[in-house]
Amino acid sequence: MRYINIALLLIIISNNANSQEYKRNYTWPVGYEPVVKFHFNGQLFMDEVLNVNLPVAPGCAISNSCSSISDTNGNLQLFSNGFIAYDSDGFGIQNGTYINCPKGTILCNYYGGRSLFDQTSIILPKKNNQYYIFSVGMSDSVATNYLNHVYTEFDILNYSVVDMDSNVDHGKVIEKNRILADYQHYINCTMTAVRHGNGKDWWLVKADCMNHRYQSYLVREDTIEGPYYNNITDTANYCAFWSQIYFSEDGTKLISSIYDNKINGLSYSFDFNRVDVYDFDRCSGIITFKNNYFVPLDSTSYPNYDYKSGICISPNGKLLYMSNIYTIYQIDLEDTNKYNAQLITGPDTSILYFPWYNTMACAPDGRLYIGNFGGTRSFMSYIDSPNVKGLGCHFVPQGLWQSFNINLKSPPNMPNYGLGWNGLCSPLSNAEVERSKQEIIIYPNPANNNLSIVLPTGSKKAEVEVYDMLGQLLLKRSISLIQNDKIVLSVKQLASALYSIKINVDGKQFVSKFVKE
Repeated sequence: MRYINIALLLIIISNNANSQEYKRNYTWPVGYEPVVKFHFNGQLFMDEVLNVNLPVAPGCAISNSCSSISDTNGNLQLFSNGFIAYDSDGFGIQNGTYINCPKGTILCNYYGGRSLFDQTSIILPKKNNQYYIFSVGMSDSVATNYLNHVYTEFDILNYSVVDMDSNVDHGKVIEKNRILADYQHYINCTMTAVRHGNGKDWWLVKADCMNHRYQSYLVREDTIEGPYYNNITDTANYCAFWSQIYFSEDGTKLISSIYDNKINGLSYSFDFNRVDVYDFDRCSGIITFKNNYFVPLDSTSYPNYDYKSGICISPNGKLLYMSNIYTIYQIDLEDTNKYNAQLITGPDTSILYFPWYNTMACAPDGRLYIGNFGGTRSFMSYIDSPNVKGLGCHFVPQGLWQSFNINLKSPPNMPNYGLGWNGLCSPLSNAEVERSKQEIIIYPNPANNNLSIVLPTGSKKAEVEVYDMLGQLLLKRSISLIQNDKIVLSVKQLASALYSIKINVDGKQFVSKFVKE
């Protein structure tokens, strides 16, 4: 019980340190000329949203791609529409044009400086008042193929760094168009992020559908490590262009709609409306396939096929929502039946005026907001209680609106900025190591040559065992006299993989996992 209580105390300390980070999700810039800010003020998941509809800038435009981040007081700090970095007033940040253009500007110029592709960019805190903007784009040669209808793919993952203390606190891009990966063959822009289990760093995850894998990067304050590859065998036979990947609020589940099945007998490969669910290890970054689910592909009720548009997961992580272009379905993740999807609603207005549903996101008020793809409308529909199974989740048509005559599009692409330490990974800093002398800690994770194991103060005897994922014992070490309450275990001889480690200390057992790079 002593170990458990101290672990819980450290989790509380870590989560308190991250409590203000939750407010980084509080402000959503949404819309097209002008952009408006929806501000979710108050406690997280409060019952009623407080909408402050503030115009940002008449010339600032967001299509279907936006990433944003607020400061720790909940005030909008900066946002991006895919090719331009904006400050909180909607003015371009100094040196902030033509980001996501490391190998040419053809695509940016063609779309007027904004991206039309979902999850084009995402913003992560760096250090002090600096931020990474990660983006997925096209080189000029690939953009030329796309615009001439030869082939559609994205070939560059890149980032820029914004210092919001520069330029008299209006911000400046101090690093621009740094390439993380090029010569890629991405079918879509799908990209998301989740905080590392240590409560400090981040996992950036990019879908690489053609190669049946996900690319991951470990994003630290001063360095970016990777790519690390998670190869996926449980895939379908077709990569979907309109698709997303999202993490659950606690970061333990990754949902993805990048894979589909071709339908025999059709001249065109329509989407089969498939979504995949993975378990995610926030310490190691390991992605493990769990199940896939399907919603009906309606080919008769609407003017065209009701193929998938967006995905989202409920705040409690138990229900998955899929927005098709005409319908919203709910899937029970605790039910292994792949076809348990329940229809929640059809179009929120008549077909004649309906612009199609698009991507979705859960807001700090606990509601799930549903974006719009086309047409011109000044509102969004939402689901009032997304944790409730069935029709009790309460779909509210056209419930979120603003008084400006603009076109609301879709929610921004944001991770859960307030997610803290999970109590399993290496602590936040050397100071945390000193504070947690009564806790068993293993680090670094991933490990290269050596794995350090910090044991409770005063430990007298320890036994360490390392197993592969098939349960085969690979290493065993017994220690009677422990100096400085620390063991350094050589793992150099192990192959690069995920391992289980079992530590017995004075009759008490600790089990965890680590990755050997």
